[in-house]
Amino acid sequence: MQNSPVIKKDQKSPGKVSRALSQIPERLLLIILIVTILDMVMSVFTRYVTGKAIYWAEEVGTFGLVWMTMIGTGIAVKRGLHFAMPTFVGRFPLRVRYAIALANHALITLFGILMIFTGTNMTLQSSNMFSPALEINLGILNSSAIACGVLIVVYEVQRGIGTLRRGATLSPEGH
Repeated sequence: MQNSPVIKKDQKSPGKVSRALSQIPERLLLIILIVTILDMVMSVFTRYVTGKAIYWAEEVGTFGLVWMTMIGTGIAVKRGLHFAMPTFVGRFPLRVRYAIALANHALITLFGILMIFTGTNMTLQSSNMFSPALEINLGILNSSAIACGVLIVVYEVQRGIGTLRRGATLSPEGH
């Protein structure tokens, strides 16, 4: 029964689905980056060529920058690209490095949870405010903190589980 093609096919599917889901933030970041760059180029072009500035270009740039920063932060956590002191931590015995890695995962996860709660509070407080030029609800802008927190929590919990699975017998990944 375990060698059944149906079971093997089902076992492969979660990997494909997981990979596809994990690429959503990167692709969304790329789309936002392209839109923001096009917005800025168009703004400079119209200002200097036609002599008339686009009144909404700055808001689009601001929204894009905020969302790129928040999604990029989540992606950086996924890849382990945050502040680290491997030279210092590497001097400790293996079990101490393991404990530091687990504590680091817990602290980063707690930071993500804090981002979710803070972002929710900011989003609720600004849900009846609108941007001056585009009249877009500012809750959309502030909800980027919620997205950032969710990405941080999901990715750091995955990294923490990986450290737990490896245990103290292997060198934990650097943070």
